[in-house]
Amino acid sequence: MKRTTLFLPDELHEQLRQEAFRSRMSMAQIIRMRLENPVSRQKKPRVDPLLKVAGICRGPVLSERIDEELYGD
Repeated sequence: MKRTTLFLPDELHEQLRQEAFRSRMSMAQIIRMRLENPVSRQKKPRVDPLLKVAGICRGPVLSERIDEELYGD
C-alpha cells in the first residue's frame, strides 16, 4: 500500500471526519471505499412514481394534477 497526501476543503474534511466517527471507520478507509466504488457508478433503485402517490387518491383531484403529483412539475 502507498501513502499519499490529499488537500481537502475544510467543510469536506469535516464531513468525512463525522462520517468516519459515525461509521467507526478511519477516514482513509472511507476514502478508499469511495474511490473503489464511487456513488455515481452505483445503481440506485428505481422508484415507481405511482408508488409515491399510492393511497392518496381521494376523488378527481389527483387525476386533474397527475403530472404534478407524479413528477413534481
